Amino acid sequence: MIRSIAPDELEWFLASSYDFLGHSDPRAFARRSMRAVHDPLAEADRCFILFAEGDVPLAGAYVLAPEPEDDDQNLYLSNLWFKGAATDLSKLLSHLLHKFDHEAVHCPLYNVSPGRLEALAPALLGLGFEGRQAVDLEFSLSDLPPLGLPLVLEAWSEENDALFQGVFEQGEGYRPSEAFWAWLKRWRGPFHPNLWFVASEALDQEPVGYAFYGPLQEGIDGVYYLTAAGVLAEHRDSSEMLRRLLISSMQELAAISPFARIQTLVTQRDPKLVDILESLGFERRGKYPVFVKQPR
Repeated sequence: MIRSIAPDELEWFLASSYDFLGHSDPRAFARRSMRAVHDPLAEADRCFILFAEGDVPLAGAYVLAPEPEDDDQNLYLSNLWFKGAATDLSKLLSHLLHKFDHEAVHCPLYNVSPGRLEALAPALLGLGFEGRQAVDLEFSLSDLPPLGLPLVLEAWSEENDALFQGVFEQGEGYRPSEAFWAWLKRWRGPFHPNLWFVASEALDQEPVGYAFYGPLQEGIDGVYYLTAAGVLAEHRDSSEMLRRLLISSMQELAAISPFARIQTLVTQRDPKLVDILESLGFERRGKYPVFVKQPR
């Protein structure tokens, strides 16, 4: 049997999660964590348990699912635990992925030891997840470095969508499916065509790369999200072209919101992108393993 929990079971659920992680006093830590819970009923509705006969708990998971009308159709999993076999967790997660409509799934694993990560991995990999290392980065547009030699930017439109897909394909080495392309546009909310750019050296030259953004919070001191950025293979012999692309596109954002911040999450296996972003002034906010399941 699989069900969500009652509000008075929330502290026990948290204690089970902390116990799985190896916390020295999971009950006391769960009791302290409850002080930060403002809506126990809503939080309990997001906690699911797989039970065996006799109401014996086998596995648990916290689910933050999108609403059908949301532009952002990402589903998030956290507080994963199981008592015996990883297959119990896999059974629970499989049920939840079928229960809630979504386009992509993200499972960040904060403060998880290598041993616990190794225990969780089979349940996630068996459901089609990919394990990656995630790095959270943030940049303040008030600290934007000098522009130098700018690139010419072209914003997205329906007429040039095929051009954008082609540049993305050349930069990433694979052609995005229609499902993936639609999801990427709404990665963190409504799609804003004026924040998706392809860049070239001049108007009469072919694109050299792309930078896709979305607004998390609009305004002069808003927050933007860098969804994706890259350059074509022939420009990867150095970081110069990608640096020019990023600075040129960030100048566009600064013209709209000069005191805004840019956030991004890098999950690529190539550490060079993180190094380039940090060289431009992005600050690392965190690093942790994450399992993702994206549209194909």
